[in-house]
Amino acid sequence: MTPAPTTMAPGPAPALRTAGRVAGRAGRAASVLLLVTVSALALPHLMPGSPALAALGPTATPEQVAAYEARLGLDDNVLAAAWRWLGDALHGDLGHSLSTGAAVTAELSDRIPVTLELFVAAQLVALGLALPVALYSAWRPGGAVDRIATAGAFVWLAVPGFVLGLVLIWLAAVQLRILPATGWTPFTEDPFDNLRHLVLPALTLGLTEAAVFTRTLRGQLIDTLDQTYVAAARSRGMGTVRLLLRRALRPSSLPLVTLVGIGIGMSLGGSVLVESLFAVPGVGTLAATAIAGRDFPVVQAVVVVSAVGVVAATVAVDLLYRTVDPRIADERR
Repeated sequence: MTPAPTTMAPGPAPALRTAGRVAGRAGRAASVLLLVTVSALALPHLMPGSPALAALGPTATPEQVAAYEARLGLDDNVLAAAWRWLGDALHGDLGHSLSTGAAVTAELSDRIPVTLELFVAAQLVALGLALPVALYSAWRPGGAVDRIATAGAFVWLAVPGFVLGLVLIWLAAVQLRILPATGWTPFTEDPFDNLRHLVLPALTLGLTEAAVFTRTLRGQLIDTLDQTYVAAARSRGMGTVRLLLRRALRPSSLPLVTLVGIGIGMSLGGSVLVESLFAVPGVGTLAATAIAGRDFPVVQAVVVVSAVGVVAATVAVDLLYRTVDPRIADERR
């Protein structure tokens, strides 16, 4: 007697798989953010000196220092301080600056848009330069454009950001006098003057990132152009521009997506040098001022907000991978 065919139990529905992936990422993200928060709040306990002395001055009495530290919660252990800070943060209270007394939430609300505007402008500069150069270099590896781009990328990567910024200031602000060297105008007050003040810091960040983008994308494109399906499309007579944009660029852009995505989170605390050089009132300048003045509530808030940006960007990049290259979703099933 022929045995009845066995049937495989159906796997989990796509919605359940998606929910599981999102829940897993959310759990890992929450763990990372909790660890970063505890580490940031441990800074006043680990660093030498007292924030009370920075605020009250060297003539403060021991009683005044003790009262001030008690008001900041420095007399508690790190875990208790972290738990209390998280509870306040969930209600929008990130503390107050020791230097100015202003609410840290208000300070960040004013400065995050400035840093993000600078980041977006820098990415437009970097991508606008890197995409055409990388595409042409990969299509004609070893050619004149490829050799010039390779040499130029190494030069840009070797030049420190502050040196490039000083050169741009000397050229555009001192010699040509076409752009302001420092300062900032909000976009809502004067869009044109805002763009004039944005050009030099955006170029300083964008040119360095363009070198990284070009080298990364060129290498990926060369590997992709060697694939069989690209050769098949070329044999069918597909035009060069269409072949590069539709067959090669998309699967080669995953590392580029990663660099841009992670840069969003890193920009919240990583543009300290450029913002300080050009007097841009962003998060980087706020962090530099707070570190110099031992303004721990501001430093802690910047660290945690930057960590939130990095984690959120990492999750977004991971999800965006499936849109850029659907084969990734198929491989994980």
